[in-house]
Amino acid sequence: MKGLYRLINVEFGMWLRFLAALCASTIVLPLLILNAAAEDYAFYASHARFEHLYSSSGCSLLFLGLLLLLCLYFLKSVYAGYWGSKSVYTYLSLPVARESLYFAKLIVFMIGCLLLFAAQLVSIRLGYSLAMNKAETYMEGRYVMNNGLFLAFARSEFLRVLLPMTFTRILSSLGMLLVIVTGVYYGALCERSRTYIGFVPIAVAGWMLYRTLAYRLNEPIHSATSTNLYPSSLLFFALSCLFVWHGVRLMKRGSIA
Repeated sequence: MKGLYRLINVEFGMWLRFLAALCASTIVLPLLILNAAAEDYAFYASHARFEHLYSSSGCSLLFLGLLLLLCLYFLKSVYAGYWGSKSVYTYLSLPVARESLYFAKLIVFMIGCLLLFAAQLVSIRLGYSLAMNKAETYMEGRYVMNNGLFLAFARSEFLRVLLPMTFTRILSSLGMLLVIVTGVYYGALCERSRTYIGFVPIAVAGWMLYRTLAYRLNEPIHSATSTNLYPSSLLFFALSCLFVWHGVRLMKRGSIA
């Protein structure tokens, strides 16, 4: 455990500046976008709902772009071990269990994703306050709705993906997060070890991720034919376990060297 703890500290130290810049961007950029989008809030009684303002301003797409940037940075950190001094060979020769090398990177990647989600929720809260402050300047705030942020989360499919409100949705969001984190890392390990058969379950995970996310972002359209999310959630957890198990095996065998 000491070896794993030290490796996490080293890995997190290399990520610290990037994560700080990413979280700052996640908080600040949507506020700038929302400030421009809510420019007319102080002049009209009829305001767009916050969730509509948030999605139409492009903040949802911005979050997906930042998540993609985080995944790309993780891949860069993996492949950086094969450039220059080729530090991957040094790490594999350390007197620590090789699975510790695997879990150190995986844990730091997961921490990065959780920090990104936390920063996004903070940005949503601040963005709501910014929009409502502008709305309150019209007619002394008579047209501002109480509990508007709660209602925005209740009505918006995208916000419910970030902060689900039921057990099935919590499992679904957690499963999607796990399969993204473990799948990205597993894909890099399969490419390095030339285990191309591993891309088959990754493709299955990607297809299921697309189907589940498309359904959850358009639930009102499918209200007449509701879909049970338990099978997809269980599949996400099963695929995540497969990615971790086989990834550790590849690491132990030294196939990635």
